[in-house]
Amino acid sequence: MKKLNTKKGFSLIELLVVIAIIGVLSAVGITAYTGYTASAKEQAARTQFAQLVSLMNAESAKCGVGSGTYAWGDDCTDDPLTVGDIRDHVFDNLGMKNPYNNSQGKTDFIVTSGDPDSEGEIAIIVNGTDITIKQQVNDTDTLEQTVSQAS
Repeated sequence: MKKLNTKKGFSLIELLVVIAIIGVLSAVGITAYTGYTASAKEQAARTQFAQLVSLMNAESAKCGVGSGTYAWGDDCTDDPLTVGDIRDHVFDNLGMKNPYNNSQGKTDFIVTSGDPDSEGEIAIIVNGTDITIKQQVNDTDTLEQTVSQAS
C-alpha cells in the first residue's frame, strides 16, 4: 500500500480570515475599554468629591460641639482654618490622587484659590466660616459644595 505524501496546515486564505477577525475584535475591544476607563475616572472624581464634602461636614460638626482637633491636627478653635493642612491630610493620609493624572503633586491636584483648571483637580477655598469645595469631574462638569463651619 502506497502512502500519499499530504501536507497538513492552514492555507493563506484561512490565516488571513483569522487575522481579519482578530483585528475587528481588537477594534471593538479598544473602543469599549476607552469608554470604560473614561467613565471610571469620572466616577472616581465624583466619589472623591463626595468623600471630601462628607469629611468637611463631619469635622465641622465635630468641632461645633466644643473644643477638640480636626482630623488633620489643627485645633478647632484656630482661626483661620489652614487649607494647607487639609490638603496634606487628604493627599498624604487619605491617599486621594487625581484619577486623570496619578503622578500629579498635591499642590497641583488640590488648589487653594480659584477654580480647578483641569479634569480631576480639586479646589478648597476657606472664606470666613465657609469652606467651598470644587472639583472638575470632566471637560464640562464641575461640582461645587459649600460647608459652613459650626461655631
